Amino acid sequence: MRASPPRPLANWLVPTVLAGLMLALQAGGEPVYHALRYERAAVLGGQLWRLLTAHVVHLGWAHCLLNVGGLALCAALAAGTRSWRAWAAAIGVLALGVGLLLLAAPPRAMNYAGLSGVLYGLFIWVLAPRAWRGDRVAWVVLAAVVARIGWQMLHPPSSAQRALIGGEVLVEAHLYGALCAGVLCVCQGVWPRVRRG
Repeated sequence: MRASPPRPLANWLVPTVLAGLMLALQAGGEPVYHALRYERAAVLGGQLWRLLTAHVVHLGWAHCLLNVGGLALCAALAAGTRSWRAWAAAIGVLALGVGLLLLAAPPRAMNYAGLSGVLYGLFIWVLAPRAWRGDRVAWVVLAAVVARIGWQMLHPPSSAQRALIGGEVLVEAHLYGALCAGVLCVCQGVWPRVRRG
């Protein structure tokens, strides 16, 4: 029995819930931010939830709204090609992957907040399969996302970018999200063949 294709509204379910959660937590202010952001010392002290919750709290309203807008754009680019289960799984895997790389990979981040690492991964997760099928728009946007990450790694964020989001931009998180998405895309491409074989 074949699985039914994803419905366009299902494509928006998880991104909408995630955006609502991010906005609600932002309204909680500083106490919520400090309780949930990634803090290396706290994670090593046993507060492992911060590996996931760091991605849903932000440095300020501008930071939060930028990430909500990016999430909406990513869902629009998916164009109904992903189910709500696929969205939930991808977000969970990317959030955990970025969190673990923040903890383990040099330079080791002391603190982090925001969806941007996961968001870069989501763009690749949404666009790569479409690009492989020959979608030219997906190729162009995917190339732009990869080029942006490369640019960020070579050129430190400007003072205007830092002022806009209210703090430092941890560009390594964007790279980690992209790397995790690459692994996720490969696994999702290989797994169906393994199951059939």
